[in-house]
Amino acid sequence: MAPLKKLFRGDWPARLLALAQILIGSVAVIGIATVVTLNTYLLLGFAAMQVLIVAGVVLFVVVAMLAQRGMVLEHFGPGETVIRQGDPGRNVYVIKSGTVEIVTTRPDGSMEVADRLGPGDHFGDVALLHHSLPQRFTVRTATPAQIFRISPATFVQLYSNLPEFREYLRQRKEPHLRQLERMK
Repeated sequence: MAPLKKLFRGDWPARLLALAQILIGSVAVIGIATVVTLNTYLLLGFAAMQVLIVAGVVLFVVVAMLAQRGMVLEHFGPGETVIRQGDPGRNVYVIKSGTVEIVTTRPDGSMEVADRLGPGDHFGDVALLHHSLPQRFTVRTATPAQIFRISPATFVQLYSNLPEFREYLRQRKEPHLRQLERMK
């Protein structure tokens, strides 16, 4: 059960889409090889691999249905990584319960805890708002935590439709970016 939980944590839609592309792509490659070589064994293999197209389409449908959910509550055990430094900003996270650590990598490669966040705090918004900005830190849980993952579309709706929310994030972003520059 634990490996299945980890599959759906983090950027699971991208992982499932990649798997679907690999499945469908492998069938396409075998199909092209069959046409080019006219090999009967490849033709039999191609016929047998048709089921992979169905599996790939099913994965696309699963991602399309589940990824539309605007906010998902995820459960993390202590020491689990929520965001990795260097990854692109894809979601915004709001802590429901527990504590997380903001961890940066020093120039010598060692890790340093820069901050701790608790219930009501959020992270991931700066990298999401600035598409060219990768995650500047790693976020890992210090205690068991329940964290809401907010999809980019839902976050953009909130950002666009609530001027108070937009102003709050703008005020929060400036000192946050200065702190990140100091840590660099």
